[in-house]
Amino acid sequence: MTHFALKAAVAALALPLTLGLGSAQANEPLRVGVTTFLSGPGAVFGVPAKDAADLLVAEINAKGGIKGAPVELIYLDEAKGIDDVVAQYKQLATAGKVDLMIAGLSSSTCLALAPVIEDFEMPAILWDCGTHRIFEENDFDYIYRTGDLTPPNNVSIALYTLKHNPEIKTIAGINPDYAFGRDNWESFRTAMQALDPDIKVVAELFPKLGASDYSSEISRLSALRPDVVFTTLWGGDMNTFIKQASSRSLFNNSTLVSSNGESALQELGDAFPEGAIIGARGDSWFLGPRTAHNPEHTKFVEDFKAKTGHYPIFPAYHMAQSVTALQQALEKGWDGTPENLTKGFLAGMDGLALDNFTGQLTIRPDHQAIEDQIIGVTVKSPDYSFPILKQMTYIPAELITPPVGTTTAEWAKTLSPKLLDQVTIAQ
Repeated sequence: MTHFALKAAVAALALPLTLGLGSAQANEPLRVGVTTFLSGPGAVFGVPAKDAADLLVAEINAKGGIKGAPVELIYLDEAKGIDDVVAQYKQLATAGKVDLMIAGLSSSTCLALAPVIEDFEMPAILWDCGTHRIFEENDFDYIYRTGDLTPPNNVSIALYTLKHNPEIKTIAGINPDYAFGRDNWESFRTAMQALDPDIKVVAELFPKLGASDYSSEISRLSALRPDVVFTTLWGGDMNTFIKQASSRSLFNNSTLVSSNGESALQELGDAFPEGAIIGARGDSWFLGPRTAHNPEHTKFVEDFKAKTGHYPIFPAYHMAQSVTALQQALEKGWDGTPENLTKGFLAGMDGLALDNFTGQLTIRPDHQAIEDQIIGVTVKSPDYSFPILKQMTYIPAELITPPVGTTTAEWAKTLSPKLLDQVTIAQ
């Protein structure tokens, strides 16, 4: 029983004494558990996300909280392993120390933790994990995902890649050896071959998560010289691979394509290759055209830069989406009383649509958010110490997302070269 549920039980017993007092529990904190990587290689993603959450929650509390309740964040470090995160969550939930969850940078965390959260009947948002298996293999009542899923990330970048260079004939993949990496490669490879049946796969490489040496993989890719090297390595793994590959001139002969590569631009600076085709796992980027003149976005970028010394990357935007979705859902559906927290959250999340500084998204009936994808090509800039994107294009979510009730595998069979006619690239 969460502390809000405990307060609700006490309030029910004391009902005759509290009638007419309104929201007597308004100052009780709303305790939100957050799982992210706070240490290890994944902290390259996880810490910027925490920074975004802390920044936004401070603003929410400065304005009076949500329905009068200040928000308190309780962090769990995913770097300690799935079993540890699940155990910590159970302890917090059983002791009534969390009321809601914002969970899952890693797909492995989401797959393991989501059923446990559901068993506790606790409202939750999955903020970053991309695996399509979450809602294709489960029917959750209490869990929503405000981040996008694997197919849109990779179908969109496949479309962009072939529109940018229709002469591509060979592709290779190097992706982390677990659900996220294998699912991403499968959706990209399937999309590329559906859009152009003549494309050949020359290598499928799956190094272990946390690898420190990619020399054997780079040697093989250098020998094969594929037109495209696709990767969804992330965090420290992405940084290590790009540095080692760039030092050996891998990308002089092969185009780097990465649906999550935006996150590495600032970390790697000049080591990141020009001419790479890069996505941001959504429609948000600090120089994105849609939010260029949005004052809320300008403030978020400036505040984030002042707090961290860096510009926000897509994990920061994903976290911002989850925090703002939670806030808007509760402001819309919750009456501020402890006993109605879950009911209010569910009512507010159903059909929620966001169009703010974090981008645009819509929550579908299956509790999955859909959003457009921003893709571009890296180029050096005199204004920044790292490459930025040019020829940016937003790929519409409806073109690249499996419909409700359709599995990714079934939907992938419907992809065809005709889809390329619906995509244009800005010059």
